[in-house]
Amino acid sequence: MLKNDLQQPGRQGEGPAGGIEVLQKSFESFNSATAKLQEAFRNLEIKFETLNRELEQKNRRLESLVAEKEEVRNYLETILESLTTGVVVTDHRGRIAMMNGCAARLTGMDRGAVLPGEFRHRRKVRLGENVLEVLTSAVKGRDGSSPGTVHILLDVTRVERLEEMAKRTEKYAAMGEMAATIAHEVRNPLGSIALSASLLLKGLADEKSRDRAARILHSVRSVDNKIANLLLFTRKPEPRFRTLRIHDILRDILRFSGEILEKEDIRLRVNLADGEPVVRADGELLKQVFLNVILNAVQAMRGGGELVFETRLHCDPALTPGMERSIELRFADTGPGIPEEDRKRIFDPFFSRRDGGSGLGLAIVHNIIDLHRGSVDVERAERGGTVLTVLLPLADEHPAAEVYEPQPGASKGRPAKAGKSARAEERKSGSEWEWI
Repeated sequence: MLKNDLQQPGRQGEGPAGGIEVLQKSFESFNSATAKLQEAFRNLEIKFETLNRELEQKNRRLESLVAEKEEVRNYLETILESLTTGVVVTDHRGRIAMMNGCAARLTGMDRGAVLPGEFRHRRKVRLGENVLEVLTSAVKGRDGSSPGTVHILLDVTRVERLEEMAKRTEKYAAMGEMAATIAHEVRNPLGSIALSASLLLKGLADEKSRDRAARILHSVRSVDNKIANLLLFTRKPEPRFRTLRIHDILRDILRFSGEILEKEDIRLRVNLADGEPVVRADGELLKQVFLNVILNAVQAMRGGGELVFETRLHCDPALTPGMERSIELRFADTGPGIPEEDRKRIFDPFFSRRDGGSGLGLAIVHNIIDLHRGSVDVERAERGGTVLTVLLPLADEHPAAEVYEPQPGASKGRPAKAGKSARAEERKSGSEWEWI
């Protein structure tokens, strides 16, 4: 086309100069378009950088918000886990959506489990030995909907026991006043009857009459013993506390009980904790406790059986305050055991399933152990029989639990028996019980 234009000389501005001008204008247009494109690209780059900066700022803000929310969430979780009150959140189907550690320990349930209906419809729930007070509130959403429910679980076991103890103390106080009056009125004539029966027993020659007088004397002494037990129970004794080696008290009462156990064909097995733990106690009152427990076991095993007696030392800060360092005394018999429905009443005065039983033996045990700031509990053994457990605080003079270090001459890997010499002496003295 350029060639044709150059070959046509009749046109104005035609020729080589005109073609160059057209070409120049085309280049100028191209350059102008290129400049505009470059400017647009630079503007686009600037906008892109601006958007990038804004996006980075928003990302940083978002990360900061997420971190803050995570911090708040962790803080709330820490608070929930620190609570000594159980907190359970359930969805509309009753499934556990969230719970703190205290709630898990109290209920034994896991997240995702269905919360039993009694938690939703009762004010108080009993789980084994524990009593829980349940406070329920619906979770309200912003739109007014209720996506779930919050359950607050309060362990009121100790409060319930304290209330029960207060009622029991009130009842016992009234009984004490009545018992003191009755004892005064009855014991005087009983003394006269006992004296007369003793004189008759000495003066009568006829065997039949002597037998009758002996039975009268025996019955009077039995009644007097019941009155003495009643007074011991209703009149709170004033203990004379001393620092005592509790194993000495136990050995003494076991020697005393040996003849009774042998007569009833009861095998005694003993396992005392190592060392000589000491307690602040009234030795005579503790002897009364151990004697009552042993006699109770003997009466439960008429016809023979086995009585296993053990002591164990505890040093655990998680235990009840005041009992962090304590000694546990376990008496396990092979009798018929205690029905579950009787467990709550076993320490009540005058409660007895045995014909002729006064129902005061274990009530006295409970009172004396209370005076020593200890605890006593009874449970049915897995293989039958009864296990009675007494827990007493150790005296301050007793060292904390010791780290075992093998002593010279001790077998490798086994602790030297701190109570070994005491056990050897028991064997030499001809004790009838078996060490385990």
